[in-house]
Amino acid sequence: MAAELLGPAVEALGEFMDAEENKWWVRPLKFLIYVGVFSVIPVYFYFI
Repeated sequence: MAAELLGPAVEALGEFMDAEENKWWVRPLKFLIYVGVFSVIPVYFYFI
């Protein structure tokens, strides 16, 4: 269910980030998103 809800949002965000690749704020934002995703997933599976 979560994948059905998040799929279109993730695709739209990815397309937006690719279109805005050369903006100064995109690289730190990508870093924060990647760190957030890859730090939340292990914590989620740890507490299940």
